[in-house]
Amino acid sequence: MEVNEAYTHLRDYIATLPSRFEHDGETIFEGRNVIKKFQVGGDTIVVKRFRKPHLIQKIIYTFFRHGKARRAYANGGRLLHLGFSTPTNIAYIETHRHGLLEYGYYISGVDDAPPICIKLNDQEQFDTTMAADLAGMMAALHKKGVLHHDLNSTNVLYHALPDGHYTFSFIDINRMKFCDGYPPLDECMENMTRFTGRMDLFEFVARAYVNVRQLPPDMVETLLAVKRRHDERWVKRKRTAQRLKSVFSWHSTQRS
Repeated sequence: MEVNEAYTHLRDYIATLPSRFEHDGETIFEGRNVIKKFQVGGDTIVVKRFRKPHLIQKIIYTFFRHGKARRAYANGGRLLHLGFSTPTNIAYIETHRHGLLEYGYYISGVDDAPPICIKLNDQEQFDTTMAADLAGMMAALHKKGVLHHDLNSTNVLYHALPDGHYTFSFIDINRMKFCDGYPPLDECMENMTRFTGRMDLFEFVARAYVNVRQLPPDMVETLLAVKRRHDERWVKRKRTAQRLKSVFSWHSTQRS
């Protein structure tokens, strides 16, 4: 367990979270991972319990690579240090069984802002101001060497400013890469492909991004080509997964 120095007054309570997680707290998301909100005196904290890893992952996360909760805690601190917004990294906990990682818990502050999909992906006419501001934020992340490897539209929250523009906050931050200065341009372009499946929205953001970074105008077409290849690979993976699921389902039916 590691606790942010600003939250040492919660250390004793945080240490009990693995034992109270199943029965206490308010569930705000339940899927592969489970996210709950807890009230601790005057503090509200969010606790994300990552899915129990399978055996190979347990070995990797115990001996060769930091677990997801620990990475989220470290990445949160780095983002805040670089001037980007993310819920405050309060603590992380890892529990072990038979010497191997069992569960990881990431404890953070609260950001109840809505995700950008509401004003971008889900609207027939997307918010062009938000799209331009998002492009500027992506360029700012890349300028400081940050690649958020799960930059989909539900992991970016928005805050409206009085002048009509937007700032953004990042969640689900366990998969990130930090570089000294700009990452390679091909990595930056690939990094931008996940926030939408809409080519009209992506092209708008791509043009704004190229403009902010003062890249050659023909880089827009390069970005669009990268996006098309990414989407084609995604469709192929989905089709393969569906075929495998059908095969396993058929075999299961035959055995029964």
